[in-house]
Amino acid sequence: GSSTAPSGGFAASAQSFASAGRQAVAMADTIVVPEVGPASILAEIEVLRERYEQQEHSDVPSPKIQYDFACVLICSPRSADVREGAHLLEQLLEVDVGSATEECLHHLALTYLKLGQYVRAKECTEMWLCLEPRSGMARMLNSLVLERASHDGLLGLLGLGLLGVGAALAVIRRWT
Repeated sequence: GSSTAPSGGFAASAQSFASAGRQAVAMADTIVVPEVGPASILAEIEVLRERYEQQEHSDVPSPKIQYDFACVLICSPRSADVREGAHLLEQLLEVDVGSATEECLHHLALTYLKLGQYVRAKECTEMWLCLEPRSGMARMLNSLVLERASHDGLLGLLGLGLLGVGAALAVIRRWT
């Protein structure tokens, strides 16, 4: 894409992002998540967009804010938001966010799966598996990507087959 090179401050603050990721994982089993609907997601996007844009051009932009914003964007019902979230996660991977790389790859794989971009999703899961070969989650997600790609491929093939049969019947009908 047409991303600009990240500033030195951005890479320097990646360490705090990695630390925050480890803290979030440690607290994950105590968090209660309320049911979230599209309207609340869109409202949260606007709140986080404002925070992200305020710090985006500062001397030390926060990868944590960028990550949080990207994670909300990929939950959006609007595909433009989902694509923007994927772009932000890709940017984080470019600056080496340390141990949070696995979380970025996880979310990117899910995002590309949601967008139907199975090749990109597979690339993310394979990179994740290179970093953590014993990760059950990475292996499961890789299998899911492969299964979804083959399922959608078969449906596409079936659709083309039915279209061909329909076209053949139309031609036969016209000749008789």
